[in-house]
Amino acid sequence: MAKRKVLAEDLLAIKLVGSPQVSPDGTKGVFTVKTIDSEKNRYLSHLWLADLQTGEVRQFTFGEVADAAPRWSPDGTHIAFVRTDMREKRTQIWLIRVDGGEARPLTKLDEGSIGEPAWSPDGRKIAFTFRPVHPDWTQEARKKRQESGKSNPPRVITRLFYRLDGAGFLDLRQHLWVCDVQTGEAKQITDGDYDVGSPAWSPDGKWLAFVANRSDDPEEKPYEVDIWLVAPEGGELTKVPTPTGYKGNLSWAPNGQWIAYIGHESKDDPWVPRNDKVWVVNPHTGEVRCLTEGLDRDVGNATLSDMREAFAGGDRPIWDAESQRLFFTVSDRGNCHLYTVALETAEPIPLTDGAMDIYAVSADKSASVFVLAVSKPTLPGELFVLRVGAASAVTATELQPLTRLNDEWLEKVALSEPEEVWFESFDGTKVQGWLLKPPDFDPTKKYPLLLYIHGGPHAQYGNTFFHEFQWHAARGYIVFYTNPRGSMGYEEAFAAIIRGNWGEVDYKDIMAAADFAASLPYVDATRMAVAGGSYGGYMTNWIVTHTDRFCCAITDRSVVDLVSMAGTSDFPFKPDGYWEGNFWDRPEKLWAQSPLRYVANVKTPLLIIHSEGDLRCPIGQAEELFAALKRLKKEVVFVRYPQETSHGLSRSGPPDLRIDRLNRIAEWLDKWCRSSS
Repeated sequence: MAKRKVLAEDLLAIKLVGSPQVSPDGTKGVFTVKTIDSEKNRYLSHLWLADLQTGEVRQFTFGEVADAAPRWSPDGTHIAFVRTDMREKRTQIWLIRVDGGEARPLTKLDEGSIGEPAWSPDGRKIAFTFRPVHPDWTQEARKKRQESGKSNPPRVITRLFYRLDGAGFLDLRQHLWVCDVQTGEAKQITDGDYDVGSPAWSPDGKWLAFVANRSDDPEEKPYEVDIWLVAPEGGELTKVPTPTGYKGNLSWAPNGQWIAYIGHESKDDPWVPRNDKVWVVNPHTGEVRCLTEGLDRDVGNATLSDMREAFAGGDRPIWDAESQRLFFTVSDRGNCHLYTVALETAEPIPLTDGAMDIYAVSADKSASVFVLAVSKPTLPGELFVLRVGAASAVTATELQPLTRLNDEWLEKVALSEPEEVWFESFDGTKVQGWLLKPPDFDPTKKYPLLLYIHGGPHAQYGNTFFHEFQWHAARGYIVFYTNPRGSMGYEEAFAAIIRGNWGEVDYKDIMAAADFAASLPYVDATRMAVAGGSYGGYMTNWIVTHTDRFCCAITDRSVVDLVSMAGTSDFPFKPDGYWEGNFWDRPEKLWAQSPLRYVANVKTPLLIIHSEGDLRCPIGQAEELFAALKRLKKEVVFVRYPQETSHGLSRSGPPDLRIDRLNRIAEWLDKWCRSSS
């Protein structure tokens, strides 16, 4: 049977596999599978179990729930996980026996968000982070106001960082809690005007390590993130001396002598691109080592996809049983691979290769059996098993497929395999990109081309599955996506060159991409479109205000006015941080690099897409651009999505609106790029 082309609605059929966790003895794995309930227009997530010896895979939890963050008990008999009941919209930690039986709620917390559950070594306690909902904004409080006809109360804001895109208002702080596994009794063990993250138990169970910025002025000193120790019962905090800079993803060595973390040494603005590194610190002596100093690549996953949230954070480094070696992922030229490094040599070694995107990793207690969540351009994420030999040899076997949950869908659709290309920019710099051709590509024909620009800007496109790209290719477009300067996955200097200076070398790199595309014999240079979201939207705006070479453009969740963006984003710009000056009395640099300043130059038909609930690039950015273009009598359409959508609409928004967005983009492209032939 001939395979059909990809449809927008295929988004509803793809199963999203993630959060693998290997049992301590390496015989089993638990993971999450996220699906779309199209009838009720929502996402569901359930736990699945895998036998790593036989390869058997089966669904383990059921119901109208979103199950996440599974964690094995130290003895391998139970799994703790975070469950949100989709009917009651309440989140708690739940427990389930591995040998069967019903899951049961462990905690009885108030409304709020729970994260990062971690079992104590003796299996008697679970540490986790919890941010309660302010009493004024609980479901019950809202319902009472509605019933009595009362208005919502005002919020009194005293902090600069008081909201986060996708999460909303951060009225209360996130702290460290510990619950008793037998009774479910939960106790808050940190307190104060700071947020806590990345809890990790010491092997003897006497301490919990976590990260927090407890400086005298965290908003002026965002880089003063430290590692702290606290007893599981609470009490006095002890700071572990480390270099000043951003850090997280804590992992305590089995011998108790080291705490590994991911981060970089810096007193700079958090937006300044730095390649994260693997560090270890001895909490007893204060000795600190950077184990990847010579690896000029970003530790963690910097790859963008519409199959998962962007910048969701990587996994913690994994220790071997002897506390002599660590395993972690590295972003490299559009890929994300598994690496290892020995404390003794500090020489990182890749354990995987080829075109792939490893977006989650787990291992057994001995770090010999690994389960990797892997995506490829023609493979939505699936799990693979990797077995690692003796630490001295550090040999890795080939990846063995474990799950095939998308096989039924893959058998129906014709996907395109991208062609990797490198082209020269204006100054001789080599830039990487990928060409995705229609599945029925005919080299004798000329096709319209869609040039995509990624967001971040400090992220990367790469060898991962992207439904949106496949769909446009299926509709008869050449899709060209590239990593211009500013992208991660390369030398730190490659990303840092655009700091506070967007629209210069990055713009020239993108124009070099357009030149390269136009030179291809199967591309119709008169039917080339450009599109991008977030920073990619900024660059789309910059392009249409500086050239008319594209027949149409789509700007999504974009930045148009850096002056207004600087004070209205959920991350307000730090004066003389990433950008020179400030937005009140020294806005010259911000304004000089704002596409809005040049909007009178626009000749390209522009589709503006934006979400009212976007806190990263607020809706005012789109409103300013649309108002200016309408006053100037330009060709423009503004598609404004409702409050329940956020900056991540294309990745995690309401399913029906994600499909609506794809169809509106398609209609716009076809209006301007299709020829009569």
